[in-house]
Amino acid sequence: MKRGSVLSVVAGVVVLAVAVFVALNQSWFIGGSLVKTAGFNMLAQATPIHHYGAESGSITTALTSPDNVTFQIVTIQRGTSEWLFHIHAHNNGKQSVSILDAATSHYFMIGGKGGIPGTPISADQIFLKLTPLASSSAALATHPSLAAAVASSADSDGWLVADLSNYKYTPFQLLYVYGTVTAPACTDPQDQSTCQSSTGYRTIVWNL
Repeated sequence: MKRGSVLSVVAGVVVLAVAVFVALNQSWFIGGSLVKTAGFNMLAQATPIHHYGAESGSITTALTSPDNVTFQIVTIQRGTSEWLFHIHAHNNGKQSVSILDAATSHYFMIGGKGGIPGTPISADQIFLKLTPLASSSAALATHPSLAAAVASSADSDGWLVADLSNYKYTPFQLLYVYGTVTAPACTDPQDQSTCQSSTGYRTIVWNL
């Protein structure tokens, strides 16, 4: 793994310290149960979730969340200050499923890389949540928002936008968050006194 990488997804569970600062010249190792970042070790304590296929892939790959909804990124319109994502969702299940609900940690976000190696940054700086277009946007007529829920055995198409006007990093991944996990972040995994509880995110990931 290259030292310049901020995030590398090997499994569908991404554990990020909310209050921990990370260095850009550190790699994030994610494999099964152990995450290392900027000298911290995070031991995931995730409840097993059924997976329906690959948890990461290229931007053209159809990925299915544990809610049994298959997502496909139809197209990306890359502008100077915003990127528009056309997303197709198919509910494979027999009941309606919420796919956009911040209260239950269901949303899309992009992950970025770049900056000055060694410069401390917080996790919330690297990640940027996608939102529907503003009601005042002239583009809304041709870019209707992705619905918040998908009916059983139904399809949904819509758009979300990433506002890059104040984003200082280069987008390189699109993530769909479908839940959270709790994991202790430890500076020394052999010394429990160095551990503190941290919140992280379960995701499926596309490489841009």
